[in-house]
Amino acid sequence: MLELGVLDGGSSLLWRDYFPHGTIVGIDLKLPDVTELAKEERIHLFEGNQVDTDFLSKVANQIAPEGFDIIIDDASHIGALTKISFWHLFDNHLKPSGVYVIEDWGTGYWDDWPDGKTFQPKLSSSNEQENVQDIKLGFKDSWHNHNYGMVGFLKELVDEQGAEDLTRGLLSGRPTRKSKFHSITINPSLVFVKKNAA
Repeated sequence: MLELGVLDGGSSLLWRDYFPHGTIVGIDLKLPDVTELAKEERIHLFEGNQVDTDFLSKVANQIAPEGFDIIIDDASHIGALTKISFWHLFDNHLKPSGVYVIEDWGTGYWDDWPDGKTFQPKLSSSNEQENVQDIKLGFKDSWHNHNYGMVGFLKELVDEQGAEDLTRGLLSGRPTRKSKFHSITINPSLVFVKKNAA
């Protein structure tokens, strides 16, 4: 198991206890000074940046050359940074049927977060019949959307989940590829992305 963002090391100890036979790998920009962690044979901590893909591959190849079963991103909670580490680790270092967990995606709704912004809801039409009539006439309208930070990145993952429909283009069209995902489960604060078996 790999966790990006270990903070004080508490989660590494939690995962050690939860997975009594598993190897726990933690990465952070600055490692905690926790004596208990240094004694653990099954816990391996590395200091580095989540967007340094060479570093991520070096760690993965050293500890889990066949890939990780679980990867958890609890690091920056910044969409652009999370996107880089997600796609690199998901494509190259997560086993088939493995699970990638992204924490704290709601930061994209926070105005005081580096890449967040307060959601501005669109006022709904007072005449819903008008909207239905527009659809009957073939007018296509985009939905009001919030694409900031982690929220925006999460919506890109939804597009990947829909890769078959996204690449077919027409009702009668043929998809050009399948999704890399078996499934996405979105919960408050947590997203679980399960990789396809093959």
